[in-house]
Amino acid sequence: MEGTFELLGPLDLLQLLARGGKKGVFQIIAPSGKGSAFLSGPRVTHAKWGTLSGGKALLEILILKEGRFRFVEGVEPDTTTIIEPLDYFLLQAVRRLDDRIEVGPFDLVRFSSNSGVSHLTLSPDELSLFTHLNKPLPALELATRSQRPLGKVLALLGHMARLNIIEIERRAPHTAKLILAIRDPLPPFAYVDDLLLRAWKLHYGHFDQVHVRAGERTLTLTVRGGEDLGGRLLLPTEQLIVHELTAGQTLMVWPALPGSVA
Repeated sequence: MEGTFELLGPLDLLQLLARGGKKGVFQIIAPSGKGSAFLSGPRVTHAKWGTLSGGKALLEILILKEGRFRFVEGVEPDTTTIIEPLDYFLLQAVRRLDDRIEVGPFDLVRFSSNSGVSHLTLSPDELSLFTHLNKPLPALELATRSQRPLGKVLALLGHMARLNIIEIERRAPHTAKLILAIRDPLPPFAYVDDLLLRAWKLHYGHFDQVHVRAGERTLTLTVRGGEDLGGRLLLPTEQLIVHELTAGQTLMVWPALPGSVA
């Protein structure tokens, strides 16, 4: 088996070989150097890249974008320099390349049935998300539960989806469940996350207001976008008093489209 990295890079090729339980050496020649990675079933046990060996060498191989490869079955290394699972290095490579699947705020996230994820594989931020993923959840709700910026959550999910650790089910933008928070001073508008507002506008077109359901009441508020709001809707104190709302209250929010009825 041999070829170039034009269609599939070393990250995908080594993942495929490992999942197929192959045993042998993956040899690489690239403009930046040459090296090799030895596979034994689902693991890479040794890697060389220039003067590097072990995990550092494997990571340099995984992030290559140009070069040629050849896989020779049955070849074994003289030594073992890698004990961590391959997924540990795959995720590091995906982070360095910022290679991700696009995930939207309303997309449903669940564990992949094929995931071989371990605690060793994940960063603290990724582990934190997983503690909230006890059932399929929209990405926006994961941001709310983990209290992390929506943009960061979408990037982390995109990296994990790239390696099939999680599965993404595409969902059209719809009503969002947001937590009401106060921020002063602010102009008299409702503020939602920029990414949430952008997803709504890409799907529904332009609008300037949102409907907000609070208990049995439905309000219509002028809306603006804000950075890193996640699952929060911000209002200045004056607006909370005017509309008889309470900080920490759960609200259902959706676009107020021209001609629509709340």
